[in-house]
Amino acid sequence: MDDVIDRINLRSMRSASVVAHYSRPDELLPHERASLDHVVDEVRGKPILDIGVGAGRTVKALMEISPDYLGIDYSQEMVAACKSRFPGVRFEHADARRLSTVRNGSISMAVFSCNGIGMVGHEDRLSIMREVHRVLKPGGVFLFTTYNRNSPEATAGFRFPELQLSLNPLRMLVRVARMAKDNAVSLYRRRQYIKHEVVTSGYAVLNDRFHNYGVMLYYVTLALQRRQLEEAGFERGALAFDCTGRRIADDTTLDSMALIARKA
Repeated sequence: MDDVIDRINLRSMRSASVVAHYSRPDELLPHERASLDHVVDEVRGKPILDIGVGAGRTVKALMEISPDYLGIDYSQEMVAACKSRFPGVRFEHADARRLSTVRNGSISMAVFSCNGIGMVGHEDRLSIMREVHRVLKPGGVFLFTTYNRNSPEATAGFRFPELQLSLNPLRMLVRVARMAKDNAVSLYRRRQYIKHEVVTSGYAVLNDRFHNYGVMLYYVTLALQRRQLEEAGFERGALAFDCTGRRIADDTTLDSMALIARKA
């Protein structure tokens, strides 16, 4: 099952339109910023590993903290986009499940932003957490965002995109044509991919609406996510923030969470 999810997601992450989509922004999301601010003083100037760097949205923010930076992604096209945007910065084509080029205990902070850890299946997700734990120094931190199993997004089902109206007839015609094409692609992919969904009380792997239903994404409860981290060797009770940047005590119904896991 993990192999199927991998093929579906990697196909989207290698497409020119998706690479272009991720090449534009360079701002951290509120919960990413909140978790980073919490640890920034202890990791300043130290080795940073940016996992799933995509087309480089997090590069500026992380390099302001430390020049000892390495960005990796399993999409060669994303790595090429990063190298084009940030010449002279270290980027590698690598897989978070097998960080073979990163030495044991060599990283002070690993970051996996934009819910990237949710783009693999269940067993692969556990492998990522174990690999990150391996490469972190004692006391090192793992910052990542993940989709929330207890959010309405996890049970929303299929949704057609909303048509943005325009008073310009030509622009409106273009938007209608684009929406018709997107709807056709989305419906086709939905029929192909929904059979691969996995739904449990603690986590679910869902055919999600992003990129015209071209991805399978992992949703997890905060309680299970903390337990997964502990089983991978991290300290108990990982700090968590909701997508507005507020600290989470026990649970949230917002769609994305940021966590700080620490290696003992």
